[in-house]
Amino acid sequence: MSSKLRQRSVVSSFICTSPQSSTGLAFVLLKRSQDVSTYRGKWAVCSGSIDPTDASPQAAAKREIMEETKLMDDDICILRRGKPFSLKDEELQTEWTIHPFAWQLTDGTREITFDWEHTEYKFIKPEDLANYDHVPQLELGLARVMVSPETEKALAILRDDHERGAQALALKALEILLSMVKGNELRCLRSCEEFWRELRWRAWHLAKNGRPSMGAAIEAKLFKTLDLVDRNLHTPASEGITGISLSDLKSAVESVVKYRMAEGKQGLESIAKSFLHFVQSDNRPRILPKSIKIVTLSVSATIHRCLTSLIEFLSHQGMSIHITFLESRPNFEGVTAASNLLGSFADNPGVMSKLSIEIVPDASVATTVVDADYVIFGGDKVIPNGNISNKIGSCAAAVTAKALNPACKVVALFETDKITSSGFDSEHLTVESNDETEITKSWPPDVIARLENQKNKIKVKNEYFEWVPARYIDAHISEQGVLSAEDMERLGTEAVELEGRLFDDL
Repeated sequence: MSSKLRQRSVVSSFICTSPQSSTGLAFVLLKRSQDVSTYRGKWAVCSGSIDPTDASPQAAAKREIMEETKLMDDDICILRRGKPFSLKDEELQTEWTIHPFAWQLTDGTREITFDWEHTEYKFIKPEDLANYDHVPQLELGLARVMVSPETEKALAILRDDHERGAQALALKALEILLSMVKGNELRCLRSCEEFWRELRWRAWHLAKNGRPSMGAAIEAKLFKTLDLVDRNLHTPASEGITGISLSDLKSAVESVVKYRMAEGKQGLESIAKSFLHFVQSDNRPRILPKSIKIVTLSVSATIHRCLTSLIEFLSHQGMSIHITFLESRPNFEGVTAASNLLGSFADNPGVMSKLSIEIVPDASVATTVVDADYVIFGGDKVIPNGNISNKIGSCAAAVTAKALNPACKVVALFETDKITSSGFDSEHLTVESNDETEITKSWPPDVIARLENQKNKIKVKNEYFEWVPARYIDAHISEQGVLSAEDMERLGTEAVELEGRLFDDL
């Protein structure tokens, strides 16, 4: 019979109070009316089909919430997304693919007003769900968006860290995973199978729900670490996870995590060498010029290492190097990056005599790229077509450079860990928004005071990231050298296959 089942993809949204609230997390349970086509009178969460016009499952989830509860975009924010799963209902002749999401109500949210699909609603604790006559396997969707207290704290660390770049945050995620292996929650498990399953779930949530805008690097670091553990357990001479003691499994995981943390710190050297080779090749067969001007922005360990390596080499060739940093609002990371770069050569008068650094407002990008030789920036996420998500201002710098100074080379520098499938985040064009006070704190106090009374008419947007289309980038450079479109497509496919190997059984 199952071969004749119709296929339906649906979203399931748990609308939650904040986990940090005084009463803890609770979610909205709605009672389905007698007018709906399925599961009449059952308790459920906000759900519905994914329409062809929906940009993604997440977009469908938000649309359903707005239709069924009258909550608006500013009333909710994504808390977590869960791993999709399937279930079969032979009675309804349907196989459902369910995409679960948890949404958090924002401060000052309006009241829920349900439509004809529901007759009442109430907030309940996750542990109380079993007391209600609910739609089939609602507990499975709930389990996929709920996390342990230890994981909740770990996600908050990644989510609230606005200082580290993507690669540094990925290394932080490995550090967190290592602490979980040693932590109380996993310590109480008694079997290798249970430990391996729970460890993978924690890694999945750290990758997908920690800091999605920088999730590609976090995902790659965590998933490749788990893959290395798995491969070590399945050598020809081993019996896999069933042939090892729990203590030995934990030791193996700890060893691999520490190895990957050390390995991650070495990747920057290879990118720096690749960039230096690119600059040298770019100036052949001509001799190197007497000076070079580079424009960059924000703070990035990758960019810092590439610049220090290049400056050391060029200064020894007698060249003058001029670096311009866009100040990178709202937190002025470009200012930090400029200071860090200068500090790297404080004890090297030979280099200092050849190096000049300036900081300009972001709005001055046109005047500063017009005579630049290179515009360089990192990449927090790279999809297979070569488009790059990076700090806001990156796209403006790239597009302006190509429009006003076509000879200027726009270069993206990143580790291949940043390359992911475009399916990694179906909302990959969505830009992360942050606290508006990071913007307004630089404004005159009297203007801020007036705006407090004009919030319903004036919206302040603080977006950290933007997408740079590949057509404005001359070179994608990684630890493997200059990457072609085919290289990025292949690496994106490998990322999808890796995730499948690790998590398809969860």
